Formats: sequence, C-alpha cells, structure tokens
Amino acid sequence: MDDCNIFEIWEEYKSSIFGYIKKRVTDEDDAKDILQDVLLKSYQYCSNGKKVLYLKSWLYKITHNTIIDYHKKNNKSISFSLDLAETVDEKSIIGEASDYIKVLLKLLPDDYATPLYMSDIDGIDQKTIAQNLGLTLPNTKSRIQRARVKLKERFLECCVVSFGESGEMVSFDIKPQCTELLTEKNKLEKTL
Repeated sequence: MDDCNIFEIWEEYKSSIFGYIKKRVTDEDDAKDILQDVLLKSYQYCSNGKKVLYLKSWLYKITHNTIIDYHKKNNKSISFSLDLAETVDEKSIIGEASDYIKVLLKLLPDDYATPLYMSDIDGIDQKTIAQNLGLTLPNTKSRIQRARVKLKERFLECCVVSFGESGEMVSFDIKPQCTELLTEKNKLEKTL
C-alpha cells in the first residue's frame, strides 16, 4: 500500500492526467479547472491520513468521475469511458482485485467453484453449464448464486476494502492472515 502523499506523486502523473482530460474536454481552460479539481479531491482524500493501493489507477478514477461531473454540470452528453489502455503500466483497482478473485475461487468447494468459473470467467451460458455438469438448470443457477455469495464473503474476510463516496472500490489491501493471496500477490509483483 502506497503512502497517499499527493504532492509527492502529483508531478509524476499530472501531465498524463491532463492529456487524458484534454481528450475528453474541448475547452483548454475547463480542462485546467478539471485538473485542479482532481488535485483538490486527491488532496482532500489523502489529508485524512488514508492510503491508496494503486495510485495511478486511483487518480484516473478520480479524473474520470470529475470529467463526468463536468459534463453533467454543463448538460453535455457523456460519450466516453475509462480507457484502461491509457493506464497500461498499472491495472485498475477492479482489474487488480480480479487477479485475486481467481485465487479465492480455487478455495471454494468444486461444486460451487466450477459452475461460477464457467459462468463468470469463461462466459458460458448457464444452460450449457447445466448440461456439461449433469445438473438441472435451477440447480446450476442456485450453485452460481451461492458461489458468488461465498466468494464475496471470502474476499471480504481476506481483504480490507475502501469505498469511495459513490460506492465504488477505491483501494484494497490483503490481510496478513490470507497467505494464499499474499503468495499470489508476490508472484504477480515478480512478473511486473
């Protein structure tokens, strides 16, 4: 988990964030105002002594939300989405969490893990899953729903999660007692 000292990291990221804003806001002055709003929001969050796991993706999420607020305020249509390719050197919070979700999924009983994996990761429809596993469709649906609940419980047992004002996950950290996830984190960091 990185220290949330915005003034130390701002110089490193502000030009790429400004470029991101300028692609989505045509007026140069408005783009500069949005950049200042992002700095202010980041500072306010960090001044409370909070920490952020993935600084760059966190800053881009704040930037993305600030641009949406700008368009709403000015009654402009919003015709863009967060381009994760622009944050190529660091994953989004959700993307990073999904790496660990697959590890936690392996810790569930096979009766639950297999249908959920087939459905949510492989993208197979539930009718086909039922046929492949020799289950009824209602039983397959039930197992997938139960697996999602069990997976969420396991994720919250193993991770400390911070949510933003609008309910989105802004950071998470693995608890020391979750050795499986810590091992996976170490593997992922070695590949970067």
